[in-house]
Amino acid sequence: MKRKRVSGKRRSPTQRLRTRLHDAEATLEAIRSGAVDAVVVSGPRGRSTRAFEGATHPYHILLNAMNDGAALLSEDGTILFGNRRLAEIAHVSLARLRGSRFPQFAAPADQPMLEAFVRQGQHGGGEFAIVGKHRSATPVWIALSRVPLGASPGDDGTAGNGQTVRMAIITDLTDRKRAEATRLGLLTRLISAEDEERRRIARELHDETGQSLTALLVGLRAIADITGLAKVRAMAERLRAVAAHTVDDVGRLARGLHPAVLDDKGLVAAARRHVSEFAKSVGVVVDLRVAGSVPRRLSPLVQSTVYRILQEALTNVARHAQARSVGVVLKHDRAVLELAIRDNGVGFDPAAVLNEATGLGLHGMQERVTLLGGTVRIESRPGHGTIIRVRIPTPTISSHAAD
Repeated sequence: MKRKRVSGKRRSPTQRLRTRLHDAEATLEAIRSGAVDAVVVSGPRGRSTRAFEGATHPYHILLNAMNDGAALLSEDGTILFGNRRLAEIAHVSLARLRGSRFPQFAAPADQPMLEAFVRQGQHGGGEFAIVGKHRSATPVWIALSRVPLGASPGDDGTAGNGQTVRMAIITDLTDRKRAEATRLGLLTRLISAEDEERRRIARELHDETGQSLTALLVGLRAIADITGLAKVRAMAERLRAVAAHTVDDVGRLARGLHPAVLDDKGLVAAARRHVSEFAKSVGVVVDLRVAGSVPRRLSPLVQSTVYRILQEALTNVARHAQARSVGVVLKHDRAVLELAIRDNGVGFDPAAVLNEATGLGLHGMQERVTLLGGTVRIESRPGHGTIIRVRIPTPTISSHAAD
């Protein structure tokens, strides 16, 4: 039997060896230049990805300069390249980051979802939690997209070796979540403060104004039964006194809500009136000094905030301090408004009080001032009185100073 001759020219072993050497040299050159981050190695146990350190491709420099984490992922989620920010978020070294599977850094509950998210390889984003070794979870937003990277990428977003490359941008949401929690906390406190203010007004209207109006009604009925003119006059005088007291109570309640003098004549005039009324009603000596030229018209929010803090501080003096004298200094210097309230009362432990639910109104002071970009310092200790210092930036509406 004759064997059929196969047409075509067969390459010699030397030619085949030269071709393989040429391919190997091209691969090494690509690795040295940074054009290749990793290679896929086929073996008895299947394919595996090997990532390289120290690549000098220009996009490495760009990715390492980012404020967000960034990673190039293979089709199965292996990290071919991860920037320094991602290593910080995951709390691992760059050496451990590269070559690892990306989903393994997610919290256990998020790993299946992130695994599916990476394998789908579609453009999109989702929120996950990244967990480093012995660390608490870091909330992150992962934006995933397919990108054509490699020495000779195809039109379909695959690298030159046919393997799909995915770009993942990892944004640390810790600060955003903390800010959101702070905002919600402030909103909760605001709602609670408004509700408490409504309850206070309701109590005062019921306990004082309501009782005075009831007394007026009873007195007016009694007049109808009085026959002597002298007795009628005496009753009328008592009713007039009750009506005058009621008017004073309503005026005090209205001023407590928002004094008209604050809008009409400014913060200094409103502070002087409140200090004067406080000293008369409580019997404590209050010395108010105004240093510098405090503008008559400040931002309404700044004016009301400082006025409320003065109110709250003097209320605390009356209720808790057992002080004999109080010093108040209002100062405006270099676009900063300063308020200082000092008393010689019994003092307290600020840290302990701030940990309490009520906090003597100190929580409200700090929150109001923080929202305006200012600061509050509370200096006190048992037996040594209290000093409250407030500093708030003051965008003015008018340059006219207070009298």
